[in-house]
Amino acid sequence: MVRAAMSAGAKPKRERGKGKLSTPEARREYQRRYYQLHKEKAKEYQRQYNLTHKKKARGGRGKANFVCPREMYRSTFNTSDIMHSPVEKTLKMLEEIINGERLFTM
Repeated sequence: MVRAAMSAGAKPKRERGKGKLSTPEARREYQRRYYQLHKEKAKEYQRQYNLTHKKKARGGRGKANFVCPREMYRSTFNTSDIMHSPVEKTLKMLEEIINGERLFTM
């Protein structure tokens, strides 16, 4: 009966330690055992490394990383501000410039 079941296409299950493993299985098994044996040593190395090396500043490079705090209240308007704003806002800007509350720069 067992032979009939095997010949019908059912693959026998492998037991640990018996039979040869395929190359990928052998590699995985070796890596698993190596990791288990050296886990504590690797953790200690990482602790020491973190204590002796500074971490890089996060944020990347370029324009996105440029930090420049904005003024709480802008004290000037330029030509672009006036040209590209809606009419109502432009009138308010011109009034503030005329009253001396804000400066105008070219």
